[in-house]
Parts: sequence; C-alpha cells; structure tokens
Amino acid sequence: MKKKIILSIFLLILILTGLGVYCINGDKISKNVYVQNINIGDLTKDEAKDKLSSEYKIQSFKFNYKEKTWDIDPKTLDINYDLDKTINKAYDVNRKGNIIQNIFKSLQNLAGIKTKVNLVISCDEDKLKSELEKISKEVNKDSKDATIKIEKKKVKVVKEETGLKLDIEKTKENFIEDINKGKSTQKLVVSQIKPKIKSSDLKGIDTLLGSYSTTLYDSGYGRVQNIKLATKKTSDVILMPGETFSYNKHTGVRSAENGYKLAHVISSGKVAYGIGGGVCQVSSTLFNAVLYSGLDIVSRTNHSIPSTYVDLGRDATVSDSGIDFVFKNNYKHPVFIKNNYKDGVIKCQIFGHKSDKKNIEISTKYGYNITTYRTYYDNNKKEIKKEAVCTSAYLSRSH
Repeated sequence: MKKKIILSIFLLILILTGLGVYCINGDKISKNVYVQNINIGDLTKDEAKDKLSSEYKIQSFKFNYKEKTWDIDPKTLDINYDLDKTINKAYDVNRKGNIIQNIFKSLQNLAGIKTKVNLVISCDEDKLKSELEKISKEVNKDSKDATIKIEKKKVKVVKEETGLKLDIEKTKENFIEDINKGKSTQKLVVSQIKPKIKSSDLKGIDTLLGSYSTTLYDSGYGRVQNIKLATKKTSDVILMPGETFSYNKHTGVRSAENGYKLAHVISSGKVAYGIGGGVCQVSSTLFNAVLYSGLDIVSRTNHSIPSTYVDLGRDATVSDSGIDFVFKNNYKHPVFIKNNYKDGVIKCQIFGHKSDKKNIEISTKYGYNITTYRTYYDNNKKEIKKEAVCTSAYLSRSH
C-alpha cells in the first residue's frame, strides 16, 4: 500500500513537472527540436525562421548512377524551401494530440532527447520528370539477345547483353522524399532488362541442318536492292522450339518507305512492274533450305506461273495482301537462320543441334497438280518415311 502511494506521488510530480514545462514553452518551439541538423528549439517562430534562413541556401542537386553524375540547377526544377510550413511543423511538436503524451515528450526534450522535423521543400514535378526523361536517354540501353555468328564455316555464340531502363516515376518519388530529408544527392532507380535468349540457350547450335542457293538472273538495280534488303531482314534469326517464322513479319510491308524498289513481279499470271520485285526469290530459296532442314511448313503458296530460279513445286510466293511463307521449329532445340546475298547468289542456311540433322531428299510428282515430297533416310540410305509437303497448281508452265 505504501509503495503504491509513493508511486502515485512520483507520477503526480512527474506530470505536474511536465505540465509546467509544457506551459513554459508558451509561444516558443519545444526544446531540442531540430530541422535536419539545426536546433531551433526554445525559439519563437520568427527567431527560428531567421536562423533557418541564414543556414539554408538553395543548393544544386545531383543524380548519380554508378560512376556518372548529373548536376541539377534548383532553378530548373523551381525548387524552394518552404520555411513557414517547416516552422509550423516544428511548432506543433508536443502541442497536437494527446496532452499526456505531449507532456512526456516535452520532458524527453527537456532531458536532451532530440525531435527531428524534415525541411519542407517544393518543386515542379513536371519539370523534374522532363529532366529525368533527358537523363534516361543516357542511361537506357536495349537488351540484346544472344545470337550466332558464322565465322569460317564455324558456329560462334555471341553472348547476350542485359538492358537498362530508368524508372522515372520511382526516381521522382524518391527525389521528392529525399530532398525533404535534406539530401542533395539522389541515386537513380534503374532496372535491368533481361534478354529473352541467353548464350546458354544456343550452345547446342553447331550443325548445318539445311542449305539452299539460287542464282539471280535479272540483275536490274531494283531487284538486286530488294533481294539484298529481304535477305538482310530475314537473316540472323533465332527460332526457339515451338516458335514460328513469318516471312512477311520479318520483311515488313514491301513499300518505298521501307526501302523497297520497283522491279519485275508476277501478278495475276503476268510479269509486271511493282514495288518489292525479287523478294519471292528469297522466300523460295529459304523455303528449300527449310525443306532440307526438316522443319515443319505451316503456310506456303506457289506463284501463279512457274519461276525461273527454282523447279516447279519448289517456289514460295508472298504478298502484302496476306499470302505468307510460315514455318515452325518442331525440334527441341533452337535453330538459327542465316541468309546471304553475294555475287548474284542467294544462300539460305539453317543451323541447329547435331541430333536434329536429317538425311533428306526433295522430289516432285507431276499430275493435275504438282506435289512436293520430303523423304527421310537413315545413315545407311534406307528410307525412313516419305511425306507430301505441299501441292502446287500453275496457270502456265511457260516462263
């Protein structure tokens, strides 16, 4: 009982002392209240403002990423210290909320325990975003998938590269938060963009699965340029297991805006002039390389009349109106498509895993329509299977 009385008296004295301190503050900020590292405790609002004004000057800010630094002039972002709001926040310490809690906090301040208040800083967020967009042009980097290079008939895997992207919104949020804590240097928030294809995915590509070449007889400037362009756009392609290759998707629309020229084309059974003439020789050459590689043909259409550069049943026409040449990687390993044009010869090659190498012969059977067959043989040249790949019907067999 005696202990309870003593404890009650002690608490009463503590509360009365705290209440006295609480009241003594009057129009002054509580003791040991700091704005950043500056003590403005036991000062009036005007005194605190004078002190902060002398201590804080608008300074430049910095963004950094790794070894790179960007200096930002505060005027560029309309950065300003709001001393009035800051001082009002400091003045409210131990004044708002539960009175008992405020009394105890006042006692803590009196005992030397600090209360920190952040400096209120404003900036133009639109201008901040604009500055970060400029910085992003220096930071951002596209990821690069691992790929294949053919050097002296040998397959070489080129390692992938991780991309970088500046997170503008997150960096902006962090900047506004940090400048209100007195920080003048802000780390950019940069995320990594992982490539889709890694070098480890391509290590099994070491064997030529299928190859085919055709010769360019029409050496007109437009046709040559179209063939060079189509060859380039459809080359150096990695096709992962289960993926399909669309010729039209890779070449894009055959238009002057995309770099294609006027040249001979086959239209409605006749030879005429049109934009993109010659791209069908590339698609036909690739079609034959695909046949020899054993990949699945998804979509293929013959020309309306026979072509001069491949046998009947061995061509593959394309058009912007919807006719496409599409094939699929039906293997469990990726394949690599390498096309090349040099000295009037188009060469298409498909590389893959040695376990996917097949002994294949291509043949055609003439009838009302022409059927193209693909025959598979074992190492002893014994037939394993024969499949009809496609049929072709031509208006005329005269070139």
